[in-house]
Amino acid sequence: MKLYPTKFTPETLEITELFELIGTDVSQNASANLNVGVAGFQNGVRHPLEGMAAHDQEEISIILEGEFLLETPAGKSKCRAGDVVHIPAGEEHASTAFDNGRVFYVLFG
Repeated sequence: MKLYPTKFTPETLEITELFELIGTDVSQNASANLNVGVAGFQNGVRHPLEGMAAHDQEEISIILEGEFLLETPAGKSKCRAGDVVHIPAGEEHASTAFDNGRVFYVLFG
């Protein structure tokens, strides 16, 4: 996992900026799946409830509101509104909300 402290806002965000930030060029992979969504978490909620999650796709998440503790086998990091998180495909991870929060995410690959 890599955490990029930035200050993107929904009004200024260009999706291509996200891919440039992590050094990924998805324009060369026409068959890549792309899933986009927004998830909300209440203070104290951990996802998943137990253990760690992993998926087959790369994940880029922008923290829109709140603060979260992100966990991977390599350690823990705190992130807040405006930060961008990159989780490589297959990396185990979990998050706990310190405050009510929302996350915009992109899964691709």
